[in-house]
Amino acid sequence: MIKKLAITGGTHGNEYTGVYLVKKWKLKPELITRSNFETICLHTNEQAIKEVRRYIDHDLNRSFGSVDLKNETLETHEAKLAKHLNAHLGPKGSEETNVDFIVDLHTTTANMGLSIVVSNDSVLTWKAIAYLCQVEPLLRVYRWQGDEEGSFVDSMSPHGFAIEVGAVPQGVLRADLFLQTEALIYHLLDFFEKYNNSETFTFSNRLEIYDHEILVDYPRDKEGDITAMVHQERQDKDFLALKTGDPLFLTLSGDVFRYEGETLYALFINEAAYYEKGFAMCLARKKYITIET
Repeated sequence: MIKKLAITGGTHGNEYTGVYLVKKWKLKPELITRSNFETICLHTNEQAIKEVRRYIDHDLNRSFGSVDLKNETLETHEAKLAKHLNAHLGPKGSEETNVDFIVDLHTTTANMGLSIVVSNDSVLTWKAIAYLCQVEPLLRVYRWQGDEEGSFVDSMSPHGFAIEVGAVPQGVLRADLFLQTEALIYHLLDFFEKYNNSETFTFSNRLEIYDHEILVDYPRDKEGDITAMVHQERQDKDFLALKTGDPLFLTLSGDVFRYEGETLYALFINEAAYYEKGFAMCLARKKYITIET
């Protein structure tokens, strides 16, 4: 049974959909109130929101690894903030966390549409995702498996995931994606109200997902500067198949780098925030998994 759910926004301070949805729900808490569990909402990185920056010192959404949370020598803004949030929402790994489920709201400059990024393999997390895919057919699911241990915001609770919507520029509100995210949250809250009432669900137990495989960097010179951009035929083609021979990058002189490898699916294509992380896109394998109903 879910007793308390947290909706977090502003983990990246320049991703405004989550920032302003939390503002809205703080003004109108009745919109996220359900009969048999408590919902709280909060801004996770107030200083980054104020400065319209992704973060102050480093990425908050990579700051919740168990080792880092226990390391008292880490004194950066986000390291301190992660410990504070973990005490408030976690503690991570505890048998009795302060919240049972976290949904962290994000936007992306990539053409991801309405999507979920999940790294938590709990049965309840997948049931919630399957329900959301049933009520919102355009929703896509990306399972991130790039870390040995999840260090995202939602890793503080036993269940949870992140919502990613795009394409939207950093520091910009886009009404259609704002409304799509808002509607998805209401569906999620409705799911848990029904779940707590032991209602029977009719969603399919066969779920299409995109399973993380590799990260692809831009071509670079020996100084580390990028020497090519995402090819115009690949731009905005998130969740579409990438096949051997397809154009991938275009150099300043007009030369084309083509993809070589098995057929995979490209996501987070040309995400602005990932230039500093050293990758141009994620490649994933499309598969079907069985959900416990």
